[in-house]
Amino acid sequence: MSMTAEERKAIVSYRLEKADSTFSDTQKLVELGMCATAANRLYYSFYYAASALLISKALITHTHAGLQTMMHLHFVKTQLLSYEEGALMRRLFNLRQESDYDDFIDISEEEIRSLLPMTRNLIDKIKMLI
Repeated sequence: MSMTAEERKAIVSYRLEKADSTFSDTQKLVELGMCATAANRLYYSFYYAASALLISKALITHTHAGLQTMMHLHFVKTQLLSYEEGALMRRLFNLRQESDYDDFIDISEEEIRSLLPMTRNLIDKIKMLI
């Protein structure tokens, strides 16, 4: 499905707003001690920003794995994002998978809190790339 430049711009803007609101939700969830749900929302805050970036560059993917692959291929390998940021993307994805699908998973508040500033920085860097 091809999009006009105007449609692409509207979707990018919407997803960036969604990234910010989801990140804000994540912070509130951590304060409430809902760390597994916070892990999910933290990943999605990154996901919305990353999908906005891909759309802005006319790179379309239909799966979470595809998004990860495209981000690494077009932004980490080209050094627009660092390898550390690539590792953070994988960590967020894996943490979301664990929190959503694994049994008896215990995600600590400390772990989520340590990922908050790194994820915020990644989202902000993605915005600059757009």
